[in-house]
Amino acid sequence: ATRAELAGSHLVAVGVDVGQSDLPRVDLAAARTTFARLHAAISAGLVRACHDLSEGGLAVAAAEMAIAGDLGLELDLSAVAPEQGALVKLFSETPSRFLVEVPPDHAAAFQAQLGATPCILLGVVTAATEVHLRDGGTELLRADVEALRATWQAGLDELNF
Repeated sequence: ATRAELAGSHLVAVGVDVGQSDLPRVDLAAARTTFARLHAAISAGLVRACHDLSEGGLAVAAAEMAIAGDLGLELDLSAVAPEQGALVKLFSETPSRFLVEVPPDHAAAFQAQLGATPCILLGVVTAATEVHLRDGGTELLRADVEALRATWQAGLDELNF
């Protein structure tokens, strides 16, 4: 679940006006189930990498994972909160969400391990050092991993939004 939960987010902290938005709220029962199932998948060796979406949302998690692995990403966010706009898809801080890298040969076992916990296949890791995020046919972000690294090291508060 990705909701318009941008109030109090890092995006707001760097001065972006997000309009009327809610504070992130935790669904304790769903969180407990999600964490238990994800932990089991990790323990079973089905997960190569995992990053929470709590600080900066999906866009920041994707950038940080690409930076850490020095690899690229090709992600399509069209299945993420289809009723929401790009700002929410990229930066929502709705709790208990993760960006998970799963080797293709473990995908079915990973989905089985998650059971009824919502899971969306967003894309693939690439050898090209570029992060490409799109929403169907609309490009949302295309950035070189080294440029993302430089921005990340400089700190978000130095960006001019």
